[in-house]
Parts: sequence; C-alpha cells; structure tokens
Amino acid sequence: DLHKEVYNFLATASAKYDIGFWKPGSGIIHQIILENYAYPGLLLIGTDSHTPNGGGLGGLCIGVGGADAVDVMANMPWEIKCPKVIWKKSLGN
Repeated sequence: DLHKEVYNFLATASAKYDIGFWKPGSGIIHQIILENYAYPGLLLIGTDSHTPNGGGLGGLCIGVGGADAVDVMANMPWEIKCPKVIWKKSLGN
C-alpha cells in the first residue's frame, strides 16, 4: 500500500534526524501546536496551513510549502522580510 510505504519512510527519516513526526490520529494540528509546541519567542516552520495558529502564544509560526520545508530541513538559510510596522493608538475606554 502506497500510503503505508510513505508513512514508514517519513517515520523512519524523522526518527533518524530527530525531527518531530505526528502519527495519524495524534490530533488536529490547530490544537497540537498550542498544547505541545507553541511558546513565546518560538520560531516554527511547518507544512500545514494552520501552523500560524501557534503565533497566538507569542511565537513566529509560519506555514510553508514543500520546497521551503526542504530548505529548512537541509539547514539552508531562510530569509524573511521584516514587515512594515503600523502604529494604531486608541484613546478612551
């Protein structure tokens, strides 16, 4: 079965290189990140579009595509442009 072969490859490669790997049925990524991985000051690169949910706890959590993920895993430099800071001042109650 192709899915089992892919799963076994990913599990083996993750274990060899000490990369976090979630087994099927581990939970939904929205909650897993918040409960187990996110913390203030964290830099997290993930291949799921819900990875940014971890930013709710003060980390920089970015969802990327496969090519960017490969660059990160290969320890290649990854450049992020600093966003423009916008100031909003609120007065009153």
